[in-house]
Amino acid sequence: MSVMSKAIRPKRFQLRKQSGVRFFVESRTGTRFDLRLDNCSLTGLGATCDDPKLNQTIAEELAASELVPAGKISWTDHEYALGRLVIRNIKKLESGEVYVALSTVDSKVPLDGPLSQFLEVTDSKEINPFEFELSPERFSLADFAENQAMNTDLFAKCKQYSIFFREWKDSPKFLYHSIREPSMGTRVHLKKSRKSGRQDYIIMGSNDYLGLASHPKVMEAAKAAINLYGFGATGSPLTTGISEEHEKLCDQLSRIFKKEQTILFNSGYAANIGAIQGITSGQDLVVSDMLAHASIQDGMQMSRATSRFFKHNNMAHLDKVLAENRSQYSGCIAITEGVFSMDGDVPPLRDFVDIAKKHKARTFVDEAHSFGVVGPKGLGACDQHRVTDRVDMVMGTFSKIAGGIGGFISTSKDVADWLFMFARAHMFSVSIPPSTAAAAYQAIQLFLDDASLVQNLHRNIHHFVKGLRELGYPVKENHESAVVPVVIGDEAKLGVMNQYLQEKGVFVVPIVYPAVSRKACRFRFTVTSGHQISDLDYVLNVFGQALEKADVQFEELDKTKLKNVDNAA
Repeated sequence: MSVMSKAIRPKRFQLRKQSGVRFFVESRTGTRFDLRLDNCSLTGLGATCDDPKLNQTIAEELAASELVPAGKISWTDHEYALGRLVIRNIKKLESGEVYVALSTVDSKVPLDGPLSQFLEVTDSKEINPFEFELSPERFSLADFAENQAMNTDLFAKCKQYSIFFREWKDSPKFLYHSIREPSMGTRVHLKKSRKSGRQDYIIMGSNDYLGLASHPKVMEAAKAAINLYGFGATGSPLTTGISEEHEKLCDQLSRIFKKEQTILFNSGYAANIGAIQGITSGQDLVVSDMLAHASIQDGMQMSRATSRFFKHNNMAHLDKVLAENRSQYSGCIAITEGVFSMDGDVPPLRDFVDIAKKHKARTFVDEAHSFGVVGPKGLGACDQHRVTDRVDMVMGTFSKIAGGIGGFISTSKDVADWLFMFARAHMFSVSIPPSTAAAAYQAIQLFLDDASLVQNLHRNIHHFVKGLRELGYPVKENHESAVVPVVIGDEAKLGVMNQYLQEKGVFVVPIVYPAVSRKACRFRFTVTSGHQISDLDYVLNVFGQALEKADVQFEELDKTKLKNVDNAA
């Protein structure tokens, strides 16, 4: 029985005629009755004794309100034990047959399993074995992701989810599908009216950290490439999908990351799954930080290599995992991120590289959220920790530094040549359009030429973090990344705050279970170079009001403890 089934209000369904489903029940004296199953719900069933010889016996052996020790459903080659049941009613029908109604005690009736094929169809001509009560206060995406149901209709879970989704969308916790009207930058217009009638919002959840997605020179580069090459790449990298714009971008990235060659993917997600799947085999070992991005974990799952995880940013545990496992495998790669996307923290990369090299493991660093942000010049966490030349594979995206789309791996020529043919996400996907490559190149060039972009970003991060600390939130004073999470820890209060922030024109996405644990539900703020100080002050003021409205009180800020943490970082 699935996790979901245990919490859903039951509805009774008739079984199809001639279904052949039987219900066996034992009385207290051990007499076993073979009945025809007529109807059922998740917690009850109705069955008829269709053997005239047993009608009198069943009336003598079974009585209403009585607990019977065992029940079982059976059809063809299937059998399902229900355990104990309570008899709710026994009555003699006009046909002379005896009808018995029972409720389950130990388990549920498997309506969402193979039994569903025998349920009478509804008016919509679909088998719908549940009447749902899927309130977002009682359910989450995890209930669907972890659903263990084995329905004969593959799409049955989609019907369940659809009903939950409609209610979730109407709840204060939902802000995941907001349509933007023509607008750009840090203030945008959404197809969502506030009570005042206004539709403008300050965006505090954008990936466009340097504000380059709407830079005139970046847009002009994209337009010029469209005029030269047309709308798309027209093919995969192996066929017609590489242009001079792609080559120029790859050369630029190779110089930045001090690598021999760079290979492009059509998204950061594809870069991670393609590189991990492409470089490893069944005799290899992949060891990753346990909080690594979903694309890394999916890449590990797609690979035939053995996967192991080490505790988040815990280098002693990485050392232990490698010491216990490394000798059992041929090749090995250790993976971490420059900035973790949910917590916004930076790992100790020098220790990471030292430990990996000690165990003869190759190193892979995902710089998606750190390239363009971390370090004095924004060149990423590897550059800040001075390990760029020691990291074997650097992954990055154009979605953060350029506000666009696409991913890359910068590495040695040998590895890049291998991935060109063996990374399936690269080989079997159309290349990013030449216009996207041209825009990414121009955005990165602006970043390299104009130091004020990173300086403004660092100023804004410092200002926002300072404001949060003044509100009592214990974030490190020297927080480095553009991702600034604020943990609320109560989804109901998070919903109240989210609604208030929207009404005041602040757009920030709430992160709830199962993306994070329920006690770690949070707002995930992102700060950009384009935010004005006045924007950030307004957001901080509204956020403070939202905290009061939801009665959220952070623990007393231990400045001494934070100071020690800051100095150690």
